Amino acid sequence: PAAAPRRRRRSQGGGPVKTLLPPPPPMIIAVVLALGLALLPAAEGKLQTGPLRIAGPKKDNQWKYVSKFGYGLGTGNFQMRVKLQSPKTIAAEAKLNFEVFLDEDWVEVEAMEDVCRRGARARQRREIVVNPSGEWGEWVNGSLGQSVRPHIWYFALSDCNASLQNFTHRLRFEFHATQESGSEFSIEMKGMLTANIIFLAGFSFFIWVFSKHTMHFSRSAGAVHPVIWTLSVAMIVQYVAQVFHSIHLMRYYYDGYGVKALEVLSEILFMLAQVTQTSLLILIALGYTLLQSRIGELDLMIPMCFMVGVIHIMLVGFGKIKDDAAYKYHENEGVVGWILLVMRILLYVWFLWAVQSSAAEGGNRLRNFLRQFRAAGSAYFLAYPGLFLFTKCFAPYWQHAVMSIGLMCMQMGSNLWLASLFLTRGEYFKVSTLSSSDLPGGTKIGLVKEE
Repeated sequence: PAAAPRRRRRSQGGGPVKTLLPPPPPMIIAVVLALGLALLPAAEGKLQTGPLRIAGPKKDNQWKYVSKFGYGLGTGNFQMRVKLQSPKTIAAEAKLNFEVFLDEDWVEVEAMEDVCRRGARARQRREIVVNPSGEWGEWVNGSLGQSVRPHIWYFALSDCNASLQNFTHRLRFEFHATQESGSEFSIEMKGMLTANIIFLAGFSFFIWVFSKHTMHFSRSAGAVHPVIWTLSVAMIVQYVAQVFHSIHLMRYYYDGYGVKALEVLSEILFMLAQVTQTSLLILIALGYTLLQSRIGELDLMIPMCFMVGVIHIMLVGFGKIKDDAAYKYHENEGVVGWILLVMRILLYVWFLWAVQSSAAEGGNRLRNFLRQFRAAGSAYFLAYPGLFLFTKCFAPYWQHAVMSIGLMCMQMGSNLWLASLFLTRGEYFKVSTLSSSDLPGGTKIGLVKEE
């Protein structure tokens, strides 16, 4: 007679993890942040500081964009000052033109090839003094009012009067701006702190519920499957990113500057979480847990996903260099946003091909599940491209809110879907290795029969 099947535990690839997930962080973080928000005093204003190269023989160096700020209804204020960085001193004080442009004129202003003609379109012009000793100059103050709708105002510095000597000077500037109410948030950031705190509180509750369901699943199945662990890691990374971003916004509320390191880290972590979830969906589409219980030859996915993650991190870094660019109204604006859109479309095409390949190898039940999986996965992959293009239908001062809230909803929606997919006994559970058992004729996750 044929030898009875025997089982052996695989040491690598797709095997279960016997330990339970640790308890999630409670909602204390969200509560502390909310209480901190109530206790923090308001900032003096948005603080934008940085280097600026101006003057010299190059025509383009005679006029430089400095910053922008969106004002709501009422009368807001701004102030600016500069100091020399290189050279350290000059023979006599120089007077530069500080020019203010309305958003309705800005496209035409940037289109002017002769930069010294741009000042004619300025709604306000002021002189700003460069201290010859290398110390900070006096603050130049002004106010801007609007009564019909919010506007984004653009600020620039000009040396078209050749007040500085004919070589490039490096200056450092400080720019402050406030709303009529004293708020330091530009109009496109209005309500973002509250929205992020609410989202963080809801995410904290979701993490707690997810942990409870995962522990219950582990007790009933005897193990936590690697796909659940992968989803858990992605969500924890998202959670940490959300905490960092909320802390940055709260600090910004306090000093008008925020914690740039936490802002950059939060963007990187958000990207890594999205790459992890995207890779997990493609891996399942290729047949992991559906046609095979371990990764096997699909381990080629790991270096490819690593490369995708590195590219995303590089894009975040490039985007932060252009953080206050005149054209940038949200984090994914400009070239970075378009590259991300193209990458998401390419990953979506890969996902569709993977689903089709797996469906061709499976039975009717698997094909039925893959049709549902393809529909839900399509919604996930196309959410960012759709949101990116949809955001452009709004006025610039609305785009940041639309994109930010849209991304938060997209992240939470994908978490809810994947958690439901992995932790409930639905179609995926029935057609995947998650439903394997110790009963005669069955194969438990991480176990394989041998003749």
